[in-house]
Amino acid sequence: MSETTNSASDSTISDSPDSAVYDSSRLQQVGARPPLLEYLVKLWGARHFVVYDARVRLSVSQDHTILGKVWLVLNPLFFGLTFYLIFGLLLQTNRGIENFTGFIIIGFMMFIYTVRSFNAGAKSIANGRNLIKGFSFPRAAIPLSINLREFMSQLYVLAVMCVLVLLVPPTEHFGPIWLLIIPIFILQTIFNWGLGMLAAPLVHRIPDFGNVLSLSSRVWMYSSGLFYDPSRFTDNPTILAIFHMNPLYQVLEMARGVMLYDTAPPLSQWAMLVVWCLGIWLVGLIVFWFNEESYANEQR
Repeated sequence: MSETTNSASDSTISDSPDSAVYDSSRLQQVGARPPLLEYLVKLWGARHFVVYDARVRLSVSQDHTILGKVWLVLNPLFFGLTFYLIFGLLLQTNRGIENFTGFIIIGFMMFIYTVRSFNAGAKSIANGRNLIKGFSFPRAAIPLSINLREFMSQLYVLAVMCVLVLLVPPTEHFGPIWLLIIPIFILQTIFNWGLGMLAAPLVHRIPDFGNVLSLSSRVWMYSSGLFYDPSRFTDNPTILAIFHMNPLYQVLEMARGVMLYDTAPPLSQWAMLVVWCLGIWLVGLIVFWFNEESYANEQR
């Protein structure tokens, strides 16, 4: 009888929660930064959430307006018309450019894509605190989702851009070389994503930096040859080299060459753009991943 009691007592002790043995080496702090490769695997696992979130963001972005998604096209059109009137007709920066209308259309619609993606991606963590607090997922999914939303909205803009270049005098003719706009657009998207990831941790830690983005975008706009061909105004090799080192200048130059001049970009231009886009993406990813643990921290 005594042995039975002792046995039952031992069984009770061994079954109690206090006697459970935990392997602390397998436990991980909530929000902890995993190794980079594991982080990328988790990001791939969140792809369905990323696509769904991007679609929802796109569908509700203009729901409060009467024209809805038409504004995705009207906004860049109105801005482009304004810049055409100022720089083309008043300031006469169209000297030496045969199709200045197409020059402005392509330049502005491609440039504004990077500006929108950069600004939204940079503020993605600061604007997504509730989502970060409520769910456990790789935080890089947030700027990726925003970049995908901008990618989807830009498809409408690209379609209108092609139609305008074909229909607005002096008109251009569609050719197979126009298909090169697809890899240019994809490389630009990778660049935008990396740029957003690079700036997001800084905006999260120093919210005031978000207000600096609009100023930096304006400086970038004037140094990208958006309204003019810099070679028409200066022959200084240093200044021209600065323009050519600007990745966004390369995007605009390549897109205009393909659609306006029926010219394929040289291999050196492709190489420069690929290095810029992949380099910015890789640096942005590493910086964003390195700061992963800080995004749920109110103290930053």
